[in-house]
Amino acid sequence: MTSDPSAPSALGGIEASPSHAAPSAPLLLSSGWRLDFRPLDRRHQPQQQQHDHQQRHAEGVILASLPLSVLHASDRAALEAVSESRAARAALADYAARALGKLLPVVDEGGCRISTMEQSRRGADASDGTRRRRRRGRPSGGARDPVPFVLERSDCLVTSGRDGGDAALAIFLRASLPVMPGSEPERTISPVLEELGRALTSHECHAHVACVVLQRRLRGMLQPPRRSGGDGMGSNGSGGCSSSRNGGSEEKKADDDGNDGGEAPKYLDAVAFIADGSLLPRRSGRSSRPMTSPPAVPFCSPEGSEKLTRVVTVKVGKFWRRFLNADGSVANVNNVDEMNGMVASTSSDSVTMRGMIIPCGVTLIVGGGYHGKSTLLQALCYGVYDSVPGDGREWCVSHPDAVSIRVEDGQYIHDVNVSAFISNLPSGRSINGASIASKKDTTRFSTRDASGSTSQAANVIESLEAGASALLVDEDVSAANFMARDGRMRAMIMDEPITPLLYRVNGLYLSKRHKTSTVVVVGGVGEWLDVADAVVLMKDYRAHDGLEKARSVSYQFSYGHVQYAGKGVVHRLPWEFQDHSVKKKAADCGGEQDVMEVDDEEKDKKKTLSPLRRRPDPDCLARKFRDAVVHLPEGGGSSRLWLYRDDDDNEHGGDDGQNSSNDNCSHVNCDDDDDDGAVDLSKCSQLVPGAPGLLYGIGICVLWLLRESTRRPRDDVGELLDRMDWTLDRVCDATGGLNGMAASLSRRQKGGGDDADDNLDEDGTAFDARALLSLLTSSGDALDLWEVAGSARRPRRHEVAMALTRLRGVRFEELPEKPEAKTISSEEEARRIEEESKKRALADLWANRRKR
Repeated sequence: MTSDPSAPSALGGIEASPSHAAPSAPLLLSSGWRLDFRPLDRRHQPQQQQHDHQQRHAEGVILASLPLSVLHASDRAALEAVSESRAARAALADYAARALGKLLPVVDEGGCRISTMEQSRRGADASDGTRRRRRRGRPSGGARDPVPFVLERSDCLVTSGRDGGDAALAIFLRASLPVMPGSEPERTISPVLEELGRALTSHECHAHVACVVLQRRLRGMLQPPRRSGGDGMGSNGSGGCSSSRNGGSEEKKADDDGNDGGEAPKYLDAVAFIADGSLLPRRSGRSSRPMTSPPAVPFCSPEGSEKLTRVVTVKVGKFWRRFLNADGSVANVNNVDEMNGMVASTSSDSVTMRGMIIPCGVTLIVGGGYHGKSTLLQALCYGVYDSVPGDGREWCVSHPDAVSIRVEDGQYIHDVNVSAFISNLPSGRSINGASIASKKDTTRFSTRDASGSTSQAANVIESLEAGASALLVDEDVSAANFMARDGRMRAMIMDEPITPLLYRVNGLYLSKRHKTSTVVVVGGVGEWLDVADAVVLMKDYRAHDGLEKARSVSYQFSYGHVQYAGKGVVHRLPWEFQDHSVKKKAADCGGEQDVMEVDDEEKDKKKTLSPLRRRPDPDCLARKFRDAVVHLPEGGGSSRLWLYRDDDDNEHGGDDGQNSSNDNCSHVNCDDDDDDGAVDLSKCSQLVPGAPGLLYGIGICVLWLLRESTRRPRDDVGELLDRMDWTLDRVCDATGGLNGMAASLSRRQKGGGDDADDNLDEDGTAFDARALLSLLTSSGDALDLWEVAGSARRPRRHEVAMALTRLRGVRFEELPEKPEAKTISSEEEARRIEEESKKRALADLWANRRKR
């Protein structure tokens, strides 16, 4: 493919020094692609490349963009289907990145080399870099399985065409261009882009996108939106953001629910849905590829179960329906004629799927050992992501706010209200060698080395703080004393400080504030049968409805229910805090004045089991994390990251950052520790393995949250996460997402001030693509991203929240509670409407009488 004769050949013939090359003018190819080149500074190039090229090549980044109107010039239906769906745009960008990985790198005879950003990262890892984070990394051995999930990327994205603009595909590429007159690097990249254009209009690409659109709409049918506003603002009904943003989303939400406009939403009231025929087991514990069948047993929903089995109809649109079979599976075609015949014969816009739901409430997954319990739960954990066709789990979808909970020995915790599960902890204080009988305040619990039960309790509370809709718990990786306690242990230890999760799950779901469901894999503690709303019995890798049998067993063995520490009936403790200490103290007081003093003192105390409003301490951020950047200690091969300044490398040298010793530190609020800035996500069950870009994206989001908290001192953690989601969603052009976050971090580091990116936040049009390329190539955060991970993937809010709260050294300060909004029930609302209608009728009657 040749370039437009009227356009100058701007990529070739760079005659300046490669270390000072000026940005070239955009080049428009005859195929419709636009190429913008920006050279990188010499100090950001690998040392070996600097030595080999010796002034002969200019290292830089190419931004290749193609309007969707050009890509789908001959297919108007495809253009409209992609432009109107956020899920379709994300899937198209994902397919483009995977296709480019097969077409690149390419090297021509003149030495011009074009590669993807991730390919350049792998090359940099193998070289002897000059920067510390690259020296500390080591190349990963063996080929990795491709990431089986569709995640929004920073190096390949489809803009939304806001403000009347044309939606376009934007791709960042790494380039090494010869510095000599007459060179034409566009001749090297043009065939690659031409082949990519054909791939993006193929049946395979459309089927890839249709599969993702179906998953997104099926996931939207599980439950009503939990946060107010279509743009994701408002956590747990608290709002917390300006009204100018609540109504600012111009996205069509057809891909977020399974109902088109004009129809009342039909929700399954479920946590997850698993379609028949899904292949849930993997080839091995280290592989993401599905196990072949046989021996793998395809999933089959329970026969005759009205509680679990569902037949759902999902509307995907007529265009995407062309590439799906009637049951939702991807349609395979052998030739173009067959595809055209299938398109002509397809008039429906929906698919019908049969499968099993995990209903809201408390659901148990029970069964014998090695019968598929944990495999099913693992599929539910990863069901929050969109899977690629052929993964086997593409029709297993979970609510996007479902969070996996497990034990994390040694976890860092600061200022977390764990009083719902932990109370009456000994303080360990002493005077002159004599111990003091005082208890630690667990409403603001802090520790650098959490035990198994305290870590899991903190994980539950922090998940609620981030807005979790469901807790996914496996008995195998949980603390035994946190899960349940039998009657013998209750009799043995009367002052046990732990209230097991078993006693709280029903109250947590019935709580008006949270309404959080729980899915538990159980195989050893039968007391869980007393609290179940639904039971999935796994036998020989097949699911059965075990609720009726569970209730029978519970009735036979539950005759001995007793009060637990005076707090309520065992297994059914309410979540809302009910405290009668005020009345008790008032009765013991001698006079009326004493009663008033006691009442005022008690009113000042927090009486809640829910997470307290808190935010990162600004003094701690200014002292420890000012101008911090993201570091991957092992080159992206682990689940750990660091956040610290580049000039602090000597303070974090040598080891992998796991020095958790606190011999010189008696309390979590002490001075700086050796492991400050470390984030350990190795126990995060929903972190996608083999995706260092996702880990780096989490780091960028955490840094953005830390600096955003200083700008908005009244926002708590949940509201900051809402604002982060809004920023990733609302800014939909090439300046948005993780690129916009990285750019905003660099602008503030360069003295732009706290309001440096306000224009970008408000309208998303502060920069065009060319300005963004210039900004990113001069941004230290973006250069670090390209060097270490190649590209960043957009994380969920819950993984970001986990990283924020596990950031060692960060401290939180409590914020005042907001007054709870008064909720009006449907009966009260109907009564109010009836009374208003009566008043209007009476007023009309008097008005008519006056006229007479």
